[in-house]
Amino acid sequence: MHAKSFPTRRFMAFAVDWLSFLYLSYCTYFLINHWYREIVTVRPSYQVPFPVYAWIAAFAGSFILAVLWENLGLSLGFRAFGLRVRSRSTGFVTLGKRFQRFPLDVLSTGGLLLISGLAAAPVAALVTLFVGVGNGAGISLIPGVVLWPVAGWVSTFGYFAAAAGILLVVGAVVFVVARAVFRSTWVISKGHPALVDRIVRTDIFHVSDLDNVTHLPWFRTSSGWMAVLLVGFSLYVGWLMTEINLSALIQRAGVTGYLWEQLLRPDFTHFLVSEPVLQNSLLTALLETIFMALMATAIGVLFAFPLSFLGARNIMATGPVGWTVYTVMRGFFNVVRSVETLIWGIIFGVWVGFGPFAGMLALTAHTIAALGKLYSEQVESIDPGPLEAIAATGARRWQVVLYGVIPQIIPSYLAFTLYRWDINIRMSTVIGLVGAGGIGRMLFYYKNDGRWGEMGAAVLLIIAVVWLMDYTSGRVREKIR
Repeated sequence: MHAKSFPTRRFMAFAVDWLSFLYLSYCTYFLINHWYREIVTVRPSYQVPFPVYAWIAAFAGSFILAVLWENLGLSLGFRAFGLRVRSRSTGFVTLGKRFQRFPLDVLSTGGLLLISGLAAAPVAALVTLFVGVGNGAGISLIPGVVLWPVAGWVSTFGYFAAAAGILLVVGAVVFVVARAVFRSTWVISKGHPALVDRIVRTDIFHVSDLDNVTHLPWFRTSSGWMAVLLVGFSLYVGWLMTEINLSALIQRAGVTGYLWEQLLRPDFTHFLVSEPVLQNSLLTALLETIFMALMATAIGVLFAFPLSFLGARNIMATGPVGWTVYTVMRGFFNVVRSVETLIWGIIFGVWVGFGPFAGMLALTAHTIAALGKLYSEQVESIDPGPLEAIAATGARRWQVVLYGVIPQIIPSYLAFTLYRWDINIRMSTVIGLVGAGGIGRMLFYYKNDGRWGEMGAAVLLIIAVVWLMDYTSGRVREKIR
């Protein structure tokens, strides 16, 4: 394992363990509220008024439990990232050493979190200062607290410059102190153990660096039982939160009888003839939907293809600038694709007017982010051998990408693109809910008007197109593999 990745793995392992206990705390809070509403007659939205110190106790308690778990057993985070605690002399960590590590680990990790928070405070204050001056609120270092209101330009600039200068000096001092504390107490490389390990004479290793590692079955480890506990709590809380009611599902099935009867008797009156209100026929709307998906996919590929290389770790992670570009691009992919296409449809509808153009833009935005992520992950999984061979000939970086990367990814890119076109056709029916055009607009118009027979016709046409697209894209993907 690369030395630089070791402190990151150690940090992520602790984050997993702490978040596991925080999640269990939230589940407990939810269940207490649920059971209280079941026992006591209160309104359905009633929440048990926990005091502030209860939340602080839950936050601190989960932190202490996570540290205790990492010292007394094989935690979920340590197991996930392949970390083990070993004694320097014997390799076996006695129970006494584990109990020695625990309080020291609590103090050192807690101190690191505290110093990290202090180091971030000047940055947050500087951002608040810029925001306060920018929106005209005044000179402010804490949100909502104005130190000096905006006055004349000269005086305001003077206050601003003085506050910014003080924050920069304080921030630099705190950063230097925080860095020194971090380097002296935390794991910064495989050869530089944490302060706790230096005191107790233990080390944290990755399993790849150990010769004899005993892999116990999951039911004999605390991490295995914690995983079971997390899954069990998730399913139980999910069942209660979604208000699953199987008796209502079975007993009220007959209520939808009339709906099924009319949906299964589709009315194709407006298949070729335009609907008077919408001034569109089902066939025209269906073609509109297909071309919306086609244009969104084509334009999405045009942008996603080059951006995918900027979001691939093995291409960009070669220096500070590359890491920055990679992080920003991955963040862009995650943010854009996390916003539902329906929301993008509303945004672009307000922007350019509701209709097929807004629907196409909404699908395009989501397609760029979704394909960009899929493409970049495909780039990261390529065989590095051809790249090394081409680079050894003295080829430039763009030549390595052109002749070593692209030939390996083209088949997968084509398969992902066809699959995305299939998805866009299905998604285009949903964004019709916000007037983004296509057959989805007619579908929701018929639904709101209670014209179930015509709605059934629209549904059948959508099914037919999706089925045909799925079959066609499947055959094409078989040919290009």
